[in-house]
Amino acid sequence: MIRDEIYKFFADYIFQYSGMVYSPTDYYRLESRLKDLVTILSVENVESVFQMYKTNITPDMKAVLINVSTNNETYFFRDVKPFKVFSTNIIPELLVRVTGNTQLNVWSAASSSGQEAFSMLMSAQNTLGDSGSSRLSLFASDISTNALNKAKKGLYNGLDVQRGLPITFLMKHFTQVENENWQINSNILSRVKFFEFNLLKDKFPKEMYHVIFCRNVLIYQDKDNKNKILNNVYDALTDGGYMFLGNGESLIGIDTSFERVTIDGYTFYKKEKKMKKTIK
Repeated sequence: MIRDEIYKFFADYIFQYSGMVYSPTDYYRLESRLKDLVTILSVENVESVFQMYKTNITPDMKAVLINVSTNNETYFFRDVKPFKVFSTNIIPELLVRVTGNTQLNVWSAASSSGQEAFSMLMSAQNTLGDSGSSRLSLFASDISTNALNKAKKGLYNGLDVQRGLPITFLMKHFTQVENENWQINSNILSRVKFFEFNLLKDKFPKEMYHVIFCRNVLIYQDKDNKNKILNNVYDALTDGGYMFLGNGESLIGIDTSFERVTIDGYTFYKKEKKMKKTIK
């Protein structure tokens, strides 16, 4: 039986680093993560893991802990509507509004193993064609190095491609390889720039992105961290930029300046363009 002291030690550390909350009612989920660490670190039991981390947490040990403790549940075109609104409403509007050859910077801020970012690009290409989507610059980040390594390879198993991915997209954008895996084609893979990013700890760029998908992140954060992340996302957006949250997430009770937008029953958020002051 795992002692409460051990649960609290790891729950506190994970919260401090990632903002992910493991309350006492969630300890059963944390238990499976700790048992994974026993296997990964080749030690005798959870008590041994605890003594290792209590003594000295190296950068490698921290990375292993974050990799096993984060929830990387994802699949292609998750919830469908965000990708439809993104490709049929938002990107066409931005292509008209953002004139010249300016690239439209789009960020999947919790991309996990890459399905969200690839879905965004495939959806845009399907709606706008290669020429219409050529101005998109796709960025994708995650706190988990394991998830990012999978995303950078663009290699998915049969179960991955059966979850949410239309068969027409599978045939067009993937190639079947050995062991019944599917490799996303290079014209999609090369378009997405993956990088490690901690939404709670790392410094956000200022007014860089036209669209940010920050989906299924806030549900694991407390109110203070939600405020911090959302206000950083707001600052990272260009004037008139858009933020997409996960299904079931909202800004209720959160102090931000986002404006609520609804299209075809789907709600997302806009950073209203600042009005220039008139000099008298």
